[in-house]
Amino acid sequence: MRQTIKSITLAIVSVIFFSQAHAASVGVGIGRAAEFSGSDESQFVPMAAFEFDTPIGILTNNQLGAKLDLIKSGALDTGPILRANLGRNDSVSDDVIAALPEIEATAEAGWFIGSGIRLESLGLQSNAIIIGDIAVVTDIGDGHGGTHIKSSIGLVMPVAENLRFIPSISLNYADDNYTNSFYGVDAANASANLSSFQAKGGIESTQFALVAVRTINAKWSMTGIAAFNTLQGDAADSPITDRGSKNNSFAGVILNYTF
Repeated sequence: MRQTIKSITLAIVSVIFFSQAHAASVGVGIGRAAEFSGSDESQFVPMAAFEFDTPIGILTNNQLGAKLDLIKSGALDTGPILRANLGRNDSVSDDVIAALPEIEATAEAGWFIGSGIRLESLGLQSNAIIIGDIAVVTDIGDGHGGTHIKSSIGLVMPVAENLRFIPSISLNYADDNYTNSFYGVDAANASANLSSFQAKGGIESTQFALVAVRTINAKWSMTGIAAFNTLQGDAADSPITDRGSKNNSFAGVILNYTF
């Protein structure tokens, strides 16, 4: 599971538990995503989700890692993030991209803040909840060496007693180091099939996602996820992306168990 898989999938799962009580839950599933950001090849990937109420906060999955919400309230959520970024290696299907220097797997650390507002508190006759968050993470290992910022806004919409839809839109920003690591090509690695390219930071991508949560009984639920991600700026203009596609999609399903 590489950079694209993480940004499209497991980050979305974190909104599923927003309106639930803080009970312990775990989930496993499978999805299909692009091999890497900008690829037009896809692969099946395992998925996981969890939430645990600890003495110091709510611990939930965040991509390939976890975040700790230090404030046990839907009105305000904030705390640290620690996760892994697996970079990009030589196992990708495109031989030209596989020949590029690997982006080493690394650890990322950062902080998030989020909030939610029930529409009825705004005077609207609706039981939906507007949710929003922003997360900033930076490389603390020896991988891409950059910083990534993800901001999103969504709407938790109960459409039946046992069914909720959660549409959301996200904007992703990456600095020069991050962008050039994943989308740049230095002169030493340029070829007839891949021109030299110095990628600069900026808006990396936009994303639309739809999550559906179906409650089966008091213990079990099923989550379906669909997402569409479009690269922007230098990420879209990169010769790496030119060999694939600036549009990446994801679909997956997770079976959740609540203790």
